[in-house]
Amino acid sequence: MPAEPIPQIEWQHSPTAEAMLDNTLNCIPQHGEWKTRSAWEYLDFFLDWVLFAFGHPAYKILPKEPAGCKGASMRLYQMFDLSILMLYPEDYMGRMLPQICGKNAQKSSGFYPTPLALSNLISELVSGDKAERISNFYEPSCGTGALMLTQSNYCLSGIGQDIDPTLLKCALFQFYLFSPWLAIPIWWLGQTDLLLGNSLSSDRPRSMNAACWYNEWFEPADSQAKNHNDCPVEHEISSGQSSEVIDLNDRTSIHANPVVQEVVKGKRRPKKTTTSPHQFTLFNLDDL
Repeated sequence: MPAEPIPQIEWQHSPTAEAMLDNTLNCIPQHGEWKTRSAWEYLDFFLDWVLFAFGHPAYKILPKEPAGCKGASMRLYQMFDLSILMLYPEDYMGRMLPQICGKNAQKSSGFYPTPLALSNLISELVSGDKAERISNFYEPSCGTGALMLTQSNYCLSGIGQDIDPTLLKCALFQFYLFSPWLAIPIWWLGQTDLLLGNSLSSDRPRSMNAACWYNEWFEPADSQAKNHNDCPVEHEISSGQSSEVIDLNDRTSIHANPVVQEVVKGKRRPKKTTTSPHQFTLFNLDDL
């Protein structure tokens, strides 16, 4: 791991970037704006579309367009501008979602986002004087990921949990933009995941992110997968099933990570990848 500290993100809201996101969502319905009774359906479609575009393993096919939204995928492709979001990092989903919560939407999420400026202050107070980058954190009601975003200036792994799958997708979308190590877990540093479930319940939460990557990267040693796209069932991924947080400040605690142990002990092995003739042609690999 490089000795340099984590590159620090300076959070800065841009009305232009927020307007771009709003206009992008307005492109989904053929008529009118997105902030209607179908707002959550439009939002889910946008998140599925952009996570498919980012190549997340849980979103392998282009999502089906909502009713009355023919051509929405192409309109999103033409309108969505990733660059302006990268120039002005902010919890834009946390700013926009309260506008569709309540009587004008199909559901009331009970979503009360923490302003990013306050989240940043909390992270500075908690972690500003720490140099250890592999310390782990747990956010029991992460919402769109505001606290996890600001904490990513200090940590390379962490777990967020929420009861709303749409909010978790919002967080995952923003992790791709600003904190990619939370979107694509660095599995050997400790548990990094987004968990779906009630933090106050004894029920085991469901992995919404890490289990998808572990299924992509590893397979059980005794698995006889027919092809590279075969995916083990979720109960085989022990790390994605557990809400236990690994304290990596303790040098020995990494040995408690189930996924690390499965790899070390040979119970899980990297998936074999093959390059097809079409891929060789597509990327000019046959000339190498």
